[in-house]
Amino acid sequence: MDTINQQVQQNRRRTWSVMAVFVVLIAVIGFLIGWVFAYATSDESSIDWLVPTYVMVGFLIGAGLYSLFVYTQVTNILMKSANAHQLQESDDPELFNIVSDLAMVAHIPMPAIYQTDDPSPNAFATGRDPKHAAVAVTKGLREMMNREELEGVLAHEISHIKNYDIRVSSITVALTTFIAGAGTVLIVSGISLIRGGRWFSWFGSDSDNDSKSSWAIAIGILTFGLIMWIGGWVIRGIGVPVAQILQFSVSRERESLADVSGVNLTRDPQGLIDALTLLKNDTTPTDNPTAKSAALYINEPVTKRGKTPFLAKMFDTHPPLDDRIARLKRLLGEK
Repeated sequence: MDTINQQVQQNRRRTWSVMAVFVVLIAVIGFLIGWVFAYATSDESSIDWLVPTYVMVGFLIGAGLYSLFVYTQVTNILMKSANAHQLQESDDPELFNIVSDLAMVAHIPMPAIYQTDDPSPNAFATGRDPKHAAVAVTKGLREMMNREELEGVLAHEISHIKNYDIRVSSITVALTTFIAGAGTVLIVSGISLIRGGRWFSWFGSDSDNDSKSSWAIAIGILTFGLIMWIGGWVIRGIGVPVAQILQFSVSRERESLADVSGVNLTRDPQGLIDALTLLKNDTTPTDNPTAKSAALYINEPVTKRGKTPFLAKMFDTHPPLDDRIARLKRLLGEK
């Protein structure tokens, strides 16, 4: 079996490969949007290929700027989305003691600690780097687990910070959101143009020549709006799921690595094994299924509707708990 350091390097290579595919995906979407604009505004003889090129470059710059904003504000964004509140040491001395000890072993600064009122047991880490990191636990997790189990979970989260998983997660969340936002903008813009074209056709000039010109302009606006509307739905229907699959593949790789790295901090695989076993057997639904932090949780949140079997393998943000538990048991020498 590979050593922990070998697994770290392997997962980093895979992660950057996925990030490269993310960049290509955004470039392709930007180029296609530019091509639609160029096609709709050109004559039949030729298309100005500079237009899609410029739009592609602008799209990449926009994605970069948006990612930079999310990167610098990720803790505030995710904690607000999760309805988490920051704890002080007097609020939970045992929790602070565990996190402090693990941070010392991992050689990272003490992260901020948050808690949510979610009854579903879970935890996650976020931030842009170890100096600006935070961990959060749900009320359900805090009440369910003993110290050894809680230490196993928090070691997993501290490993995300130590391995800079939180940085990669911040960027993938930002890029996925950017692609979804681009699709939404096109849909809304297309609807606005379609309405504008209809309005123009209704209130055009009464003279024959002007009326023909008005109808030609109206048809052009309607066609352009329809193309944008269709393009937006194509991005939402194809680009967004592909981006989510890429995001989830990064998350799955990082979760497996954090399990092993966490055990390397505690030297006690049994604590995390027991914690994951408890999570596996728990069916408490989350009260915040739309939280942006859901992909970062130690265990994929359970919703009131449960998971869709057909999509479970493709869109799960985490490896199956059985696989994670079996992997940890192998560290103990169990078969």
